[in-house]
Amino acid sequence: PMLKIGVGQIDITPEVGGWMDGMHRSHESTGIHDRLHARAVAFDDGQTKAIIVSCEIICLSNEMADNVRATAEKQTGVPSKNIFLACSHTHSGPATVGYFNPADMKYLETLSRKLPKVIKEAAKKLQPAKIGIGHGKEETVSHYRRLKTKDGKIVMNWEQFEPENIVAPAGEPDHEVGVMKIVAAEDEDKVLATVFHYTTHPNVMSGENFMISGDFPGLASVIVEKESGGSALFLNGAQGSSDIDGLKDRDWEGVDRTGKALAEAVLKTAEDIREFQDEVKIVTGVRHIEVPMRNVSDKEVGWAKKVLAESKGEAITLVDGVTDEFKAELIMELLPKRGQQMPLQLDGLAVGDMAFVSFPGELFTEIGQRIKEASPFKQTYIMGLTNGNKGYFPSTKAIAEGGYSVDTRRVDPPTEEIITEAAVDLLKELFGMIRKKNQLESDN
Repeated sequence: PMLKIGVGQIDITPEVGGWMDGMHRSHESTGIHDRLHARAVAFDDGQTKAIIVSCEIICLSNEMADNVRATAEKQTGVPSKNIFLACSHTHSGPATVGYFNPADMKYLETLSRKLPKVIKEAAKKLQPAKIGIGHGKEETVSHYRRLKTKDGKIVMNWEQFEPENIVAPAGEPDHEVGVMKIVAAEDEDKVLATVFHYTTHPNVMSGENFMISGDFPGLASVIVEKESGGSALFLNGAQGSSDIDGLKDRDWEGVDRTGKALAEAVLKTAEDIREFQDEVKIVTGVRHIEVPMRNVSDKEVGWAKKVLAESKGEAITLVDGVTDEFKAELIMELLPKRGQQMPLQLDGLAVGDMAFVSFPGELFTEIGQRIKEASPFKQTYIMGLTNGNKGYFPSTKAIAEGGYSVDTRRVDPPTEEIITEAAVDLLKELFGMIRKKNQLESDN
């Protein structure tokens, strides 16, 4: 059977005057710089159906992701485990979880109706299609954001630091741009969709911005759509320790530069894809794991109590980072959970030679790299902030070093090992399933 693919798109821009997410902000949004969208691609190989949705928001709670997927399953018949709700992680979108300011409940109600709608649209529009895959690089947008200082500390790349005190970044960013180009079966020049993957934090616009925007991935999608036709879906990766340059480009011109740079890398990669296949197999799989919750120390608890006792509890604006109050509240929230496990679900999807593993949170880039390197697939991508969000998941090394995301984490070692092993195991299973499907076909 020939591959069928359907594409859907819907506007998910909030109304002006709601809270925004991703940074501490002292007041609600004041305008719309660019529209936000949710774009969906449905895949069907005659046996298995799967749907990827790219949402231009910071993230979704696990509960909301589960509800949307359950609703979409009822409406389309596609199993909820085969539906991937990927969030771009823009820090200039509506407050969908309310990290630091209240969540925008009115917006969430609208969004919970719009997402099943776009999934249904993609599932209804299935048509014969072919896909081609390729990968390139973009080295000017993403940076490793944890910097090592001469005195052995870690500072973040947006903090005010003396440049001569910096030794080097404490790790490597992931510069890979992954592209899946989807074309009409009868006309390879007709692009139905471009799915592109890149790993970093879309927060060129800082907490001092009060305009709604998809940030640079939003601009990149618009440019790719204009240049090549069809829909352009951005997927983020294991971006927990990767970021934009924290000290430059932090304005709309910066969004313009980074958005165009990413779009250019995507278009160049897509242009180099010459081979398209329609006999592509689709498989999915799931892994349920548990990782240890962070065991906060008595010293941390003492500090947190002192901070909260002195807190004024007022809304403030920060360019980046979090307040001590935020860290203190997290410590008190974790206190009764000492010794407990956090359940995690990883969802896997392989479309021919390209595989994806969803991750419901912000996985450190180096963990993502380990998983990619151990994968049997030609191209492998972590879909970060997909199907929910459970916070930062730092590497074992980073936890020992300290720093921002380590202070705001909810987990402890050996989390990195548990996640890596489960993800690689899932990828190997998917690889075996694809081979089996191909074998059965050639036997028949």
